[in-house]
Amino acid sequence: MTSINFYKTKYSDSSGYIFPIMNSFHNTPERIKNRIHKTLKQTNDDLKEIAKLANIDVNLTTYVARHTYATVLKHSGVSTSIISEALGHDSEKTTQIYLDSFENKVLDEANKNLL
Repeated sequence: MTSINFYKTKYSDSSGYIFPIMNSFHNTPERIKNRIHKTLKQTNDDLKEIAKLANIDVNLTTYVARHTYATVLKHSGVSTSIISEALGHDSEKTTQIYLDSFENKVLDEANKNLL
């Protein structure tokens, strides 16, 4: 398995980010917004392709990956405060709502099997 150092050495620049998506061209709010939108779309397209190649029957997106990350942490016993910090939420209440909304969807799907 490749370590994060491989990517850090290969892709990081003076910004300190491992996968920098911005450069000096992205110097206005409009350009920043457009760049983020374009990069997010490309990432989601790539995740869909990965899911297809791996025969995963899920509409895989960054949103799903983020929920999965948070849920795995929760089920591993990580505190909500740590998960909140990892997700960049302003409050634990936001994180709790975030985690609860996902849990409700899982329960709804499970209940469908009973009907």
